[in-house]
Amino acid sequence: MRCFKSADRTQGLLMPPSINDWLPENHQARFIVDIVEELDLRSVYRQYRGSGTMAYDPRLILSLILYGYSTGVFSSRKIEAATYDSVAFRFISGNHHPDHDTIANFRKRFLPEIKGWFKQVLLIGKELGLLNLGNIYIDGTKVQANASKHKAMSYEYMKRLEEKLETEIDSLLELANQTDNKETDTDLDIPKEIRRRETRLVKIREAKSVVEDRAKERYSKEKKTYDAKIQKRNDHIDKTGKNPRGREPKAPNPSPNESDQYNFTDPESRIMKTKDGFNQCFNGQAAVNDDMIILGAYSNAHANDKREFIPTINTIPTELGEISIAVADTGYFSEDNITECQDKEIIPLISTARQKHNSYLDKKLNENSSSNDNQEQEQEQEQTPIDKMNQLLNSPKYNEIYRKRKQTVEPVFGIIKKVLGFRQFSLRGETETDCEWSLVCLGYNLKRLFKMKIA
Repeated sequence: MRCFKSADRTQGLLMPPSINDWLPENHQARFIVDIVEELDLRSVYRQYRGSGTMAYDPRLILSLILYGYSTGVFSSRKIEAATYDSVAFRFISGNHHPDHDTIANFRKRFLPEIKGWFKQVLLIGKELGLLNLGNIYIDGTKVQANASKHKAMSYEYMKRLEEKLETEIDSLLELANQTDNKETDTDLDIPKEIRRRETRLVKIREAKSVVEDRAKERYSKEKKTYDAKIQKRNDHIDKTGKNPRGREPKAPNPSPNESDQYNFTDPESRIMKTKDGFNQCFNGQAAVNDDMIILGAYSNAHANDKREFIPTINTIPTELGEISIAVADTGYFSEDNITECQDKEIIPLISTARQKHNSYLDKKLNENSSSNDNQEQEQEQEQTPIDKMNQLLNSPKYNEIYRKRKQTVEPVFGIIKKVLGFRQFSLRGETETDCEWSLVCLGYNLKRLFKMKIA
């Protein structure tokens, strides 16, 4: 006769169970609780008055949120449900069950503190011997905003719609005068129709004003870059008597582009090109080390990565040590980035053109011939920044470092989006989504540091 162990769910326990026995010693929930105990939360505790209903300990709520973000549970409602359903969440909460409003309000209230916690966790990782700086690898990823692209409107369409609404209001006013003079009867609620169009017209004009202000700000930045390039060309002409290579820079346009967009749900988000087409997004940046730990992170509404190279480097805490080499793909290449990186005594390694797939063998086979060609070019003419960077990338030592970019920073984004499942922000606005992106990266780091600790 076969025998089986069955579940006797009515069996009483001789001794009351201990929460500490619920999880194995090497469990991510225990690791996160220990990390949170090391964080400096004095600024958080000072914001509690100590009167009224007894509040949950901030370390308890923060541990729940961080464990949720490190395991792909981002919703406050799902975290609340997990305190009933999940042994790990139940262990963290000490068998308490904070409601989702408490969790959501804590996250919203202490959103500005997240970047400080991000830095503290990195320093704790360094103390534990789990974090080394060395080379960094920079990249960005487009993350869906909490807004639909169908709620966006182009500047060109705003102008047409503004004109249409003004015409309709004039027509309705004329119809109202005719009705008052008993010249015609109508079933339309004319005052209501006029108010509806006037309300919409105000919103359209506000949106136009925002787009025009953005265009002025963009023009101011582009004009400085344009003037610097023109001055550099003129200096070259005065020095050599020859025009420099390349096309003359095109003067920036001070007016808004017809395609400039405004989203009425989240005005600070932007239409960005992704591999799935055009979507309403924010751009999340990250710098990781060879061990795939995120050392610096932030997000903004800039669709282009070219101006994000130096700001991403600046997000890395100086307490972690000195950066040796900063690696990025062609989207970050500019002469300004190279110059500023060198001023920081960091070797920039930025691709000057999109790399072909499966080109590693070709580079190895043509290594000698390309180096000879480079030497000939050096003798023939003065090297441009692109020539110098290509020469650096073609050297075996630095080419090997550049190739690591695809196995460091790109897999990090894959884990965040595919494994953890973070594909859309829940907050709105550039400041709020920046903090939320830091929270996501903090959750990822805790997961990564735990894996390294038990390895």
